[in-house]
Amino acid sequence: MAEQQRRILTVGSPYPGPAKRRLSLTDQVYEQLKDDILETRCAPGDVLVEPELAERYGVSKTPVREALRLLVQDDWVIVMPRKGYLVRPVRLDDIREIFEIRHMIEPAMAARAAQGSSETALEGLAALCSEQSASDGGVGPPLRAARSFHLELAALGKNRRASAVLSRQLDEVRRMHHLMPRVEPHITSTIELAAHRDVLDAVHGRDAEQARRLMAQHLTEVGNAMVEAFVDVHR
Repeated sequence: MAEQQRRILTVGSPYPGPAKRRLSLTDQVYEQLKDDILETRCAPGDVLVEPELAERYGVSKTPVREALRLLVQDDWVIVMPRKGYLVRPVRLDDIREIFEIRHMIEPAMAARAAQGSSETALEGLAALCSEQSASDGGVGPPLRAARSFHLELAALGKNRRASAVLSRQLDEVRRMHHLMPRVEPHITSTIELAAHRDVLDAVHGRDAEQARRLMAQHLTEVGNAMVEAFVDVHR
C-alpha cells in the first residue's frame, strides 16, 4: 500500500518517463536507490549503509534513512541490526511466485480488455510493440516498452488494484533481466514479440477467450525462460 500511495505522488519517477512534478528529498533518494536496486547497481546481497549512501546521493543521512525505511516496507531491502541493510536476494521460488501472481491477473485482464477497448488504446499498445522490437542493442528501451505493454493492457481491464499488484511484479522482472544475462535477449526475441502481437490481435478482434489463452501461454513461456536462466546462473 505504501508503494502504491507513493507512486501517485512520484509520477515523475525516472523510470519510465521524465519528471513531471517536484519530489521530496526522501522520495528522490527512494527512487534513485530503488532504481539502483532494479538495475542491479546495488546487487542482491549487497550491504547498504547510511553514510555511504548519503555520500553517493549528495544528501544528509536523514532522507537516506527514511528512504531505506520505505524500501524495507516494500521488501526491497532487509534490516540487518547494527550492520546496515541488505539488498533482498532473489530465490528460485521468487520467480515461481511472481509468475503465479501474473497468471492470476493478466489472462483475466486481457480477456476483459477484449470485451471493449477503444481504438486509441489499441493503437497505443501496437506502438509499444513496435518500440519493443526497435532495439538499439540495450535491454533498457525494449524492457520499458514490454513493461508498459503489460501494464497498459491490464489497465484496460479496469481493475486498479490488480494493476498495482502487477506493477510490483514487473519491477521484480526488470531486476531479473539485469541479473541474468542469458535472459536479456529474450525481451526482443521473435517468440516474445510475436506473443505480444498475438495477444493484441485477439484483443482487437474482441476474442476474450483467445486473449486469455494467449496471455497465459505467453506467461508460461516467459516464466520457464526465467527459471532456466536462474538455474544456469546458479549452476
